[in-house]
Amino acid sequence: MGHRGEKGDFQAPRQRRFQIFPGSALAKKPPPWVLSATLLDTQRVWGLTNAAIEPDWVIAEVPHLLMRKHFDPHWSRAQGHVLASEQISLFGLVLAPKKPVHYGRIAPVEAHDIFVRQALVTGEINTRAGFVADNLKTLEQAREEEAKLRRAGLVADEDWQARWYLDRIPSDIHSSAGLDAWWKGQPLEARRRLAWTLADLLPGEGSEEDRFPKYFALGDARLPLHYRFEPGAADDGVTLEVPLHLLNALDPARLSWLAPGFIGDKASGLIRSLPKAMRRNYVPAPDFGRAFFEAYPQPTADDIRGELARFLSRTTGAAVAATDFDESALEPHLRMNLRLREDPRKGGEARILAESRDLDELRARFGERAGQAFAARAGRAMAASGLREFPAQPIPLQVPGEAGVPAFPALRDDGDSVALQVFADRAEAEAAHPGGVRRLLDIALADRVRQARRQLPVAPKVGLLYAAIERFAEGDKAAEKERLRADIVDAALNAVLAEGLEGIRDRAAFEQRREDAGRRLFGEAMERLKLAEAILSAVAELKPQLESPLMGWARGNLDDLRAQLDGLVHPGFLRDTPAQALAELPRYLKGMRLRAERAVRDPARDQARMLEIKPFADALADAARRGVARQSGWQALRWELEELRVSMFAQELGARGGVSPKKLAQRLQALRG
Repeated sequence: MGHRGEKGDFQAPRQRRFQIFPGSALAKKPPPWVLSATLLDTQRVWGLTNAAIEPDWVIAEVPHLLMRKHFDPHWSRAQGHVLASEQISLFGLVLAPKKPVHYGRIAPVEAHDIFVRQALVTGEINTRAGFVADNLKTLEQAREEEAKLRRAGLVADEDWQARWYLDRIPSDIHSSAGLDAWWKGQPLEARRRLAWTLADLLPGEGSEEDRFPKYFALGDARLPLHYRFEPGAADDGVTLEVPLHLLNALDPARLSWLAPGFIGDKASGLIRSLPKAMRRNYVPAPDFGRAFFEAYPQPTADDIRGELARFLSRTTGAAVAATDFDESALEPHLRMNLRLREDPRKGGEARILAESRDLDELRARFGERAGQAFAARAGRAMAASGLREFPAQPIPLQVPGEAGVPAFPALRDDGDSVALQVFADRAEAEAAHPGGVRRLLDIALADRVRQARRQLPVAPKVGLLYAAIERFAEGDKAAEKERLRADIVDAALNAVLAEGLEGIRDRAAFEQRREDAGRRLFGEAMERLKLAEAILSAVAELKPQLESPLMGWARGNLDDLRAQLDGLVHPGFLRDTPAQALAELPRYLKGMRLRAERAVRDPARDQARMLEIKPFADALADAARRGVARQSGWQALRWELEELRVSMFAQELGARGGVSPKKLAQRLQALRG
């Protein structure tokens, strides 16, 4: 089956293309979708015995072969539930690009979160549950009070409103009908608990509320604060509710001030923590603590210890530094208790992950997860998957995330497609982006690659030499040539796309690189063919020299050479070897021939040099077993080892890069950390 494209040909599953045979009744006016009983492959691929079909017929007949991807989940007021777009494909052929589906049946937890945030919080819902309209009226009253006070940021934000609903409405409700049915079965008292009050939405402005606020401002977010007076309890004092994704955004200096109502007591406690010789300058400590609170009733940008040290030095003339205070000597309630909660959008319930008064300890345990959770939230607006073309919008190096924490968008290679993902870590994004760009270039250049493979002239002798490496079945000459052509063109593609992919961030740059690579591809493939002929001829000359003239003579030396040859010239080496290293293979092979001659004459001398390089070869073998040999640091060591072999066994050929055993040992130590 196939779908007619802009050029008039039909795209079939598995990236195949064909045209309707001219003698077919459908040839003059091809339908959008066609089913061909037979494909005839001549100079072109023709579809014979054709019939017009609809993609919905295919979807109905072969559901077990289809791939479904879902994107853009959103609330639909008209439908009364969360909708998403579904892309249905058959082995890469898109049958339905954007089919609307009920997202609650696919991902009920995420649909519940979208339902709360886009329907209940905004009021964009048609429902008989009266609490939604009542709460919106209360919210409007709170905003009017905020305006009277001429102070912005007092009313609870949408994130707080969403969390309030998420804590009270069952997680299996994600539609208007479901909400109405649940609301109908609730008793009167339960219905009243779903109503907001002004006290919930707007912290009071009295002295008590000023000294013990309900919320901790963090960028645009307002994190709940809880107070408890119970000495000895784990949460005695003030507790800050921290969602996982904002853990890394907390400022230790701001946390040191606790709440305004604790400033005087904490200042007194810090004074008592001073060494006795210094402490006597600031007695009685409670009086100095109260004086400090009168001078600093609200937190500043500096740590409380720095402000207190400057205040005491200024008021008494006796110098004291922030480092003189011993915060570990404070009573527990004078340090902020941090209650870390899992993001409810990830797990349904906002369960407590940990509680601690040590921010560094929490970050050591959960910092990586917090970064990933933050990146996931920051990237919802721009994240995409299943991409086979470069995105229309430029991809910025950095985007602002929640609470001012930066996030880093990049393309990620998913095999047959690419995803646009927002990373929490800059280095991880920089490592992933070139691979994603390369995959899109591979897809865009697929026709050029096939054309280059067909046109590449491969001599029978070269095909036979390559077959000895690839281990084809005897007599399968077509497979020999096709594999050689494919690997040479892939090697050429590696060369023309070897560098600069990390800087491609918009479609114009991508198209420019695609055009440049397409123009250079066949010429580079011809150069790679010449290089392949030189390498295969050198291998043919080298192999007889790796046989010992006498049984057992120089056996260890020749075994080492054979292992080196297997590492350099292996099945697929033309495709897998980096372009710069592949160009050096003739020199490496010539160095091996010289070494083989000398090893047979003087095995002991060769053995001594071989022992110098053995630790590096063993380290690379261990890296391969651990699956890290393809990392850039290990790859650099791998090719530096080849240069070291040239410098030790065939100095007249000249080694590149000034390698030495000492330099390689330093690199290996750095890789092992």
